Parts: sequence; C-alpha cells; structure tokens
Amino acid sequence: MEEDGGVEIDGSNERDLLLDLASNETSLLGLIRTLLSPKTLPHLALITLLSTVLYFIASTDDGGDIAALGFISLSCGYAITALFSNNQQVKSWITLSDQSDSIEKKKFTSRIFSSFKICIFPLGISGILGLLIMTLFGQNSGSDLPAAFPISLGSLFVLWAVAQGRSFGSWASSIAAKKLPPRESSSGNMKVMTAIQLCIILALSGLGIVGFQFLYEDNFDIGDAILSNVIFFLLATAVYGLTVAWTWKQRQMSLRDKALKRFSSRWTIFAHIFATWHLLTIWRQLVMSPGTIEVFIEEILLMMFTVFMAIWSITSQSVGSKYKFLSTENALPWGLSFGYAYAGSVAMLATAFSDITYVMVSGHIIALLTITWLQRSVLSNILDQHDLSVSVDRASQKTSSPAKKENSQSEHKISAEVSEQDTQTNDGIQVQWDGAVGPSISDDVEWDDVIELSD
Repeated sequence: MEEDGGVEIDGSNERDLLLDLASNETSLLGLIRTLLSPKTLPHLALITLLSTVLYFIASTDDGGDIAALGFISLSCGYAITALFSNNQQVKSWITLSDQSDSIEKKKFTSRIFSSFKICIFPLGISGILGLLIMTLFGQNSGSDLPAAFPISLGSLFVLWAVAQGRSFGSWASSIAAKKLPPRESSSGNMKVMTAIQLCIILALSGLGIVGFQFLYEDNFDIGDAILSNVIFFLLATAVYGLTVAWTWKQRQMSLRDKALKRFSSRWTIFAHIFATWHLLTIWRQLVMSPGTIEVFIEEILLMMFTVFMAIWSITSQSVGSKYKFLSTENALPWGLSFGYAYAGSVAMLATAFSDITYVMVSGHIIALLTITWLQRSVLSNILDQHDLSVSVDRASQKTSSPAKKENSQSEHKISAEVSEQDTQTNDGIQVQWDGAVGPSISDDVEWDDVIELSD
C-alpha cells in the first residue's frame, strides 16, 4: 500500500463496488417475518378484501372513478401511517397487543372483529384524504374525479413492472457478490460458459413447460408437451442469444479476473432465469390458456412478490444511513401502501383493456426488458470500477518508481561525497608525531594563582 498526495491507494479498490453489493442486508426471512407477523395480519386481510371489492367496482359502469379514489386514498393513508409508525402511540394503534389471555377468552368471531381495530387509524386517514380529494378535485358537484386520476393510477403499472425487475436485480447482484475469491488474474472460455448457461436455461424451461402442461391436460405426455411448445424453446434460446450478444464484451472482459469471473457467471445466470420465467408466463397466458382464477391468483402472488422485493431493495439500501426512509420498523405500512397502488393500477388498466390478461402480459414484457438491460448495466459498472482501480494502481506505481530512483541516486551521491571528504581529510592533513605541535593549555595558565600550596 502506498500514499500519493495524502490519498491512500491499495489494490482492493477494484472490488469496492462488489463489496458494497455484498454488504447489502439480504435477510429475506427476517423481512418475511416482519410482514407476516400475527400482530399485523388484519392489515393483510383488509388489503385482500378491499382490493378485490374495488377491482370489481372498477369493472362496473361508471365505477372507475370510485375505485380510483378508493385505491389512491388507501395508498396515501397507509403512506402517512408509515411516516408516523415509529411513534409508540401510533404503533400501539396499528399493532395487536400481547394480551393473549384476554383475547383467548373471547369467542372466535369476537376475536376477529376485535383484531380489526388496528385498521381504524389508517382507514380514518384514508377516509379524510378521500373527502379532501373529492372536495378539491371533484367535478359535477363532487360526483366525478378528473380523468387524470385513473390514468395516473393506471400508468403506475409500468413503474411497478420496472421496479420488479430492478428489485430482483438488486437482490441477485447482492447474492452474486457474496464470498468472492481474492483478486487474481484468471482466464476462461466464453463459449463453454455460454453453452453451460444455455443448457441450464433450457432444462429449467423444460421443467416449467412439462409442469404446467401436466396441470392443463388430462391426457399428459412429456414428449407431446415438449413438441407442442417447441416454439417457446426457440424463443427462450433467441432471448438468451440476444442477451449474450448484448453483453458479450462485458462478459469477455470479466474473465480476466477471478472475482469478476465468479460474479459475472452468478449474476447472469440469475438474471437469465428470471427473464425466462417471465417469458414462460407470457407464453402460458397467450398460448396455453390458463384459467382466469389461476391468472388472478398468480398475479396476486406476483403483486406480493413485487411489493416484497421493492421493500427489501429500499430497506437494504437504507442500512447504515442516519435517516432511513424505509426500515423494517415501518416496512408493513409502506408495503400496504405500495400494494394498494399496485392493485389500483392493475384494476384501472384491466378496465381500460377489458381483459386482465393483456395487462399482465405487458407487465411481464416490461420486467423482462428491465432485467435484460440491467445485465449489461451492472456488468459495465463493475468493470468500470475495475478499470479505474487498475489505472490508479499503475499511476501510483509510475509515480513511486521515479521517487524511489531519485532517492537511491541521492543516497548514492551523499555516500560518494562523504567518502570523498574522508579521503581529502586523510590526504591533506599532515600529522606531526614528534616535535612541537603548537601551544598547549598549560602555557596560558598561572598555576600559582589557581593552586595554593600549603606547607
């Protein structure tokens, strides 16, 4: 390690970004326990109930404005609740107490209704916001909302699809950066690595196709399932090939370093699996014709996954910061706020297109494109950090080498001068070993005055 102008430089700089990724908090189980805590389950039951009711209201004639108002008010209400959830008084209002003995003595129905009292505070805020919105923006004596509200709520679906891809990318890159080998030069065959990844992608795709075909058909045959969906395998191969071509330069450059090589292989396989799953979902909904109930349940699970990954992404980036916008303490109300906004955007688009299938397909396409773009973006950022650190190391070595050479020359020069002076001293001074050598101290001293002799 060397210092140049007071700046400390070492060879580990190239892995700073990888270390930052690896340091992200990846305790998914801890976040799941927080979101699914029994003390807050009534909030989850309420969002399921209200989102379903508002979705069916949106599908009725002239029900879009009412549904949009409900989703917006609930989303904003829980967002405000999240801002104050760290307050102990507010926290006690939105969380069930530990008085399990008194609760167990009540009847089952009484316990259910009693537990929903924790939803009163956010519902109260949502009601006030709804009335305020109607008063400020309502048209025709407050009966209708401007068209901008449903349109804006529906447009959030694009944001949620992008957030899904980015949140998964954040998690996958964090996992890929864990336990990397030390900095060492390395090499590898890019074609072999590409072939191995393609085999993994096609094998997982085959399992997915066979599994879903088994659910959809009574007379199931593996061979027929593969042959009838051969176009999907061609599409999966094409998507993988285009992505590899899009990121070929970055993948090739990552082979020169052992840590970069390990990170690149992990990150790209995670991203490809995620993209292929979205492609399989698109194929199923357009070609394999799943049931409406199945699609509805699947999209609810997808909504939960998207909200969950968004919360994780924000909380993991907040670790260590002094002012945390979102933490595990207020993760649930923020998640509910995101959930109502997500459900509202789906409801608005489903009403506009009269079919939820095409809405979901568009979301999967956006998520697929997002994770594909992230593959190159993440690798480029890692490689740029690597190239910067290498340049710094080389610059420091060039700076230190002349300094060392100059110091060596100076030391050699000083040594030569000292040696020359010693030679001149020995050669130029004539030492007289006999005879007078000059005045001595005794010649100038009166010894009688200094020493008194006594008898």
